[in-house]
Amino acid sequence: MKNALKSFILKQLHWNKHIRHVKQIPTHLLRRLGFRSECQGLIDRYIQVEGAWDEHLTRTRAFVVNAVAGRKFKNLAVLGSGWLLDLPLEDLAAVSGHVWLYDALHPAQVIHRLSKYSNVTAVSADITGSGMVNAWEAVRQYRRTGVKASPESFCSTKFRAGEVPDYVISLNLLSQIGVMITGYLQRHIPYTTEEVEKINRLLQQAHLELMETDKSCLVTDIRETNIDLAGGQVESSELLQIVLPDKPGIETWEWIFDPNGEYRPGKKTILRILAMEL
Repeated sequence: MKNALKSFILKQLHWNKHIRHVKQIPTHLLRRLGFRSECQGLIDRYIQVEGAWDEHLTRTRAFVVNAVAGRKFKNLAVLGSGWLLDLPLEDLAAVSGHVWLYDALHPAQVIHRLSKYSNVTAVSADITGSGMVNAWEAVRQYRRTGVKASPESFCSTKFRAGEVPDYVISLNLLSQIGVMITGYLQRHIPYTTEEVEKINRLLQQAHLELMETDKSCLVTDIRETNIDLAGGQVESSELLQIVLPDKPGIETWEWIFDPNGEYRPGKKTILRILAMEL
C-alpha cells in the first residue's frame, strides 16, 4: 500500500512540473463563472458529434503548421490551448525551445498528455488580464451597493505571458474571450445589451492587441449560422465586435459545430472560421 501511494505521489509530481500558475485562479471562481462546465461540455460535444469536427480540426492544425514552417522559436505561446484538439503540439514542440500553453483551465487528461514533452508547460491564467476577477468583484459590488461596474473596468489589466514569447498563437478564442464573463455578469447584474456588447468589444480588442505583426497568428470563429432542422429557416449572427486587420493569405472554412440540434435546440449550428497571420 505504501509503495502504491508513493508511486501515485511521484506520478503526480511528474505531471505537476508541467503546470505552473502565472496568476492562480480560485477554483470557486472557475466554477461560478462556468469555466469548468463549459470545458467539460466542449469535449462531450466533440464526442457526441462523431467526427463532424474533423475537417475543422485538420484545417486548423494545418494552418498553424504552415504559419510556423521554416522558423525556430525560443518561447512560443498558445492562447486558448483547451483540450489540444486543434493544436499540432508535436510540431510546435519540435520548432520551439519551449511551448507555453495558456488557458483558464487545463483538464487532467491534457496534463497527463504533456508528460511526454520536456519543453511544454501548461499555465493556468486569466487570458483577459483581469476580466474574470473583475467580474467576480463587480457582482459582489453590485450586491452591496447596487452600482454597476463600467465596461472599461473589466479590461483594467492586460494579459502578460510569464515568459516573453517570440511567437503567439490565438486558437479559437477571440470570439469567446468575453462570453463566459458577460454571461456571468448578466445572471447577476442588469447590464443593457449595449453595455454587454461594449464589454465584449473591449475584451476582444485587448486580446487582438496581444498579437504583434509578423510574430503571431489567429484562428477564430466570426459568424454563427443556425438552420432549423424542421423548417429549414436560417439565422446568422456575427460573433466579433471588432474589425480585424486586412492581411494577405486569409483562410476561411466552415466548422460543423453541432449537426444534431442540441447546442441550439432543434437547430444545426455552423460556425464560419477565419485564420490569418498578423
